[in-house]
Amino acid sequence: MKLQENSLRWALNHVVKYSDTDLFPKPVEFDILYEIENEAINRLKDIDLGNYQPNPSRRFIVPKDEISYRIATQLDPLDNIILTAIIYEFGQLIENRRILVSENKVFGYRFAPQSDWSLYNPSVSWSEFWLNCKNKISSYKYAVSLDIADFYNQIYHHNIENQLEDCKFPNQVKKWLMNLLESITAKVSRGIPVGPHATHLLGELSLIPVDNSLSWKGLDFCRFVDDIIIFCNSKQEASIIIYQMAEILDKQQRLILQRQKTKIYTADELHQHCISMTKDQPINNHEENIINIIKMYSSSNPYTTINITNLSDPQLYFFSRHFVNQILSEYLSSEQPNYTRLRWFLRRLSQVGIPSGVEFCIENIDILTPAISDICHYLIAVNNNYNSNWKLLGSKILNILSSEIIKSNEYFQITLMSLFARNASLNNASRLIALYQNSPSSLRREILLSAYSQNMGDWIRELKESYTSMDIWCKRAFIIASTSLPVEERKFFLNYLKDNNLLNELLGKWAKSK
Repeated sequence: MKLQENSLRWALNHVVKYSDTDLFPKPVEFDILYEIENEAINRLKDIDLGNYQPNPSRRFIVPKDEISYRIATQLDPLDNIILTAIIYEFGQLIENRRILVSENKVFGYRFAPQSDWSLYNPSVSWSEFWLNCKNKISSYKYAVSLDIADFYNQIYHHNIENQLEDCKFPNQVKKWLMNLLESITAKVSRGIPVGPHATHLLGELSLIPVDNSLSWKGLDFCRFVDDIIIFCNSKQEASIIIYQMAEILDKQQRLILQRQKTKIYTADELHQHCISMTKDQPINNHEENIINIIKMYSSSNPYTTINITNLSDPQLYFFSRHFVNQILSEYLSSEQPNYTRLRWFLRRLSQVGIPSGVEFCIENIDILTPAISDICHYLIAVNNNYNSNWKLLGSKILNILSSEIIKSNEYFQITLMSLFARNASLNNASRLIALYQNSPSSLRREILLSAYSQNMGDWIRELKESYTSMDIWCKRAFIIASTSLPVEERKFFLNYLKDNNLLNELLGKWAKSK
């Protein structure tokens, strides 16, 4: 069973634009594969899924706030492209079995590939979920709010397999997907990877029986992924619904409800809650001004990049360092900082590439660690607009890497270190080299990619003999960094690599052509 060329090409464009996940730095491999697109697609379309085994993925503990976290997975780059191509090619088979969008019940990740290379229907969203809840509650007296505990990590593989079969997925595609899930969970029969965009539809697939059970029992509900609101007319009925829902989840696939997020609302209470969930809720007037300016230039599209030169001087005034620092300070001064909202604000600053929050983020990194991925995306976004000393900033980032809280988490380290691979102006080559020997392989990969961005060929030469002992993620980084070697030396080295790995082969061919 081979995937169609147009599916693979679409998947490659998707990951180039949106990366493989919102949680990790985008692997440079995607941009390289895009550079050699025709060669890459020609090789990928010849893959027989029945004979292709998934490659090693990476798992990290990623913070959600100061005390909670999730286990996130970064798939092998080729595996992510194949997974995305499968979802693109066969996703409609899943969507066809879901409750119709027009019924206003299921709002999470409705499969509808867009011309901008996104996978899901942008008009069926989190905000639409709450707007519909607000509309529905006007016909009821009560509602129950429910949340499935640790949803993605508890999804039962046999349920996924059964649902794929019901959706009429080709047998080899189904087997490859199950092999991928089993390889990630080390043969444990629960859990789908948190992070890859394409796996959201597998999560939705797993809840098709739950949605059907709720409908068949005559319950009116709205669901966004694992958040469920069920409407009723008495407190007693609400209590009964909680027990019914617990039974449905247990019998369908041994899922449980999260006690802390189970709540019975009166109609008025839910109405007010829905309003609060759909409002922008800026923390102060300064943030409100910034949001309004961004909306004006982006038509409220969070993916639109705004050229800073298009802003007038009066508009730029609202983005000044003083105001941005006030906004960030106010978020952090709360007894329980709203990191979800703070991350959202950092992403808006990234849209404009405005550098006024750079120093604040660096100076307060210890308490901003739950937002570290968004901070790094922000620092990358300001690349062309930051006029201060980049090398000094790089030195400060390396100092942060030695702090106890950053050293306690591998995800923090690779996220910060990835900045050096994406911005050669951060420099500090000697300090990077000094870190290499005693770093875990995940961090070594980022240092090797930094050597690529800073053209550190003479140091790369010293590592050639250790290539065979590197893990596969580091090997790829080394092949990419080998482009800083003289042409003949590079070709001689790459010609004798025997990795028997398609991605490494494609990267090697690209590197020899540079």
